[in-house]
Amino acid sequence: MTQLDLQARKLNLIQDIINTIDNEELMSRLEAAYKRLKKSASPAAKRPCTYTLEEVEERLDEAVKAANEGRIYTTNQVREQLKVWQQK
Repeated sequence: MTQLDLQARKLNLIQDIINTIDNEELMSRLEAAYKRLKKSASPAAKRPCTYTLEEVEERLDEAVKAANEGRIYTTNQVREQLKVWQQK
């Protein structure tokens, strides 16, 4: 798609919105949907998981603390718990 085609599609969409929106509720719903769509299309949203170095260090500290306090589960314990949950 050329830049000109994209521009034409955007203008058509805008014109359609102008001609269609006739009440406050519909406008509010459209704005909310657009914000969600725009947020999900951002480059940061495409990465599965991003943390700053400080956040990584904080999470690591929390994990070490939990391990030292015995707040951990083995893989086998988790698997057994999943079996119980699946039976319910």
